[in-house]
Amino acid sequence: MRILHLTDTHLFADPAARHYDRIDTAAALERVLERLADIAADRPVDLVLHTGDASEDASEDSYRRLHAMLDPVAAALGAELLVVMGNHDSSAAYATVAGPGDHGGPWQDRARMLANAWRAVVLDSSVPGAGYGRLDAAQLAWLREVLAEPAEHGTVLAIHHPPLTAATPLLRALDLQDRDALADAIVGTDVRLICSGHYHHPMTGALAGVPVHVAPGVTNVMDPLCGGGREQARALSGASVIDLSDTGDDADASAVPVITTAVWPNAGDVLGDGEVPVYDFSPQQVAAIIAASVPDGAV
Repeated sequence: MRILHLTDTHLFADPAARHYDRIDTAAALERVLERLADIAADRPVDLVLHTGDASEDASEDSYRRLHAMLDPVAAALGAELLVVMGNHDSSAAYATVAGPGDHGGPWQDRARMLANAWRAVVLDSSVPGAGYGRLDAAQLAWLREVLAEPAEHGTVLAIHHPPLTAATPLLRALDLQDRDALADAIVGTDVRLICSGHYHHPMTGALAGVPVHVAPGVTNVMDPLCGGGREQARALSGASVIDLSDTGDDADASAVPVITTAVWPNAGDVLGDGEVPVYDFSPQQVAAIIAASVPDGAV
């Protein structure tokens, strides 16, 4: 099983719009896809997975732009395409482009059996008006029902907000709530990998013994080690390719995924200067962003 893992493209409906008044996000994604054109040369790609914040303005047209860019790529690779909802996304707007999710409610949750006998499940952790993530009890009940019947080779689970503890104060305020509930839902199941975005930088960890991989952002890459209570991001773009071994007599079901991550200069950067941060938030600005992103003291 090979996965092309993309995340955090932050596309706009307006082609002239720029992220932080600087990044042409469509150009950034286009160049990343060009760089990855040969990833199926040595092994077929089975899944193109976008783990959220597909849009910046949560518009229907931004999702049409996303699919206009990703659908041909997935088709050329012979791969399934799945898109997860993030905190900048609108599940309702995306539903007008991609259709409803697989169960009741507003969520864009989907389970897909792939042609190679793997299963992919995406969970919508978006909370309208908030930056943090949350899973409803109905979503977790649906997940348990899906996972009650194992797939032949296993399941890859995707959720925008990583079920980890973030590296910085801002990201910790915007983490997934009730990670323990998700852990309870997957323990003892065939879930072999969890893929996430949201942090805009690569990170690895585990939930209930299952590896978790966070891919770097396409629109920028955040520096989790800048220190001093600041938050910084650079004009970079990244992606990951993940290889999982099949289960069976000649494969080890517990084998650790092989994850290859690359980061490149951002082709959508109008400044063209990777040394100038895309943003550089002071501790005071971080506190203000947290207050605006976490309404009513919800976290």
